[in-house]
Amino acid sequence: MRTTIELPDQLLKQAKSQAALRGISLRLFFMEAVAGKLAANPPRGRRGIPVVGGTDGPAIRMATREEVDEAMFG
Repeated sequence: MRTTIELPDQLLKQAKSQAALRGISLRLFFMEAVAGKLAANPPRGRRGIPVVGGTDGPAIRMATREEVDEAMFG
């Protein structure tokens, strides 16, 4: 698939330079850069809210407000 992106001139110069130093095409450089960024920051799925168990189960601590917000809104 083809797409068009706008980059600051200095960023494009750096990308071209790095690609040349590595002996790869600019296309491959960008593909690797995007793939690396996506792998480093995988999408976060929603998690359930921690549940407090009954008296016959293991002791479970209460979730903090921050943990509840994180579980609900990510």
